Amino acid sequence: MSDGVGDKLRGLLASDIYSQKGRLRADDLLVRERVGRGLGEATAHVRVLISRWRADRVPPSTREQPFPPAEAMEPIRRAERLIRAIDDISATVRGLPLVNQDKVWDRVRRMGLDELLQFDWTLVGESDALCEEIRSVAVLDEIDAPAHEARLRAIRGVIADRRRYLEIQA
Repeated sequence: MSDGVGDKLRGLLASDIYSQKGRLRADDLLVRERVGRGLGEATAHVRVLISRWRADRVPPSTREQPFPPAEAMEPIRRAERLIRAIDDISATVRGLPLVNQDKVWDRVRRMGLDELLQFDWTLVGESDALCEEIRSVAVLDEIDAPAHEARLRAIRGVIADRRRYLEIQA
């Protein structure tokens, strides 16, 4: 693509996706989108499980018993805590700082692209694994909250390590 047409297209799109730096930024955004998609699918499945649980196991309110029994509501409460934790991580991933200074991108591209790729690969792998684990659950009370919390802690750790790495590169 000639420089004139490329410059016009970059100006029209308000993006720099046709240069090496622009591709790195676009790849970074694609990783965030992929992680967010996996986490979103996990929460969507948990919400489906909650609605099935409510329909099957939570009795309707009556005058004698206006509130559902605690044992019927406990799996729902655990699942809602899990949803909040997953949503928090998803928001954190979407809010990861995008390195936009050219000198930093040049340094990352020269020295640390493989390390950055490893962080991103781990984020995608962990979020996909969490999604698969949750999608394999058929009934709400079968959700293994401690195992999922451990996976979420691993994702938080990767996010923190990735942030520190980019701070060092800056």
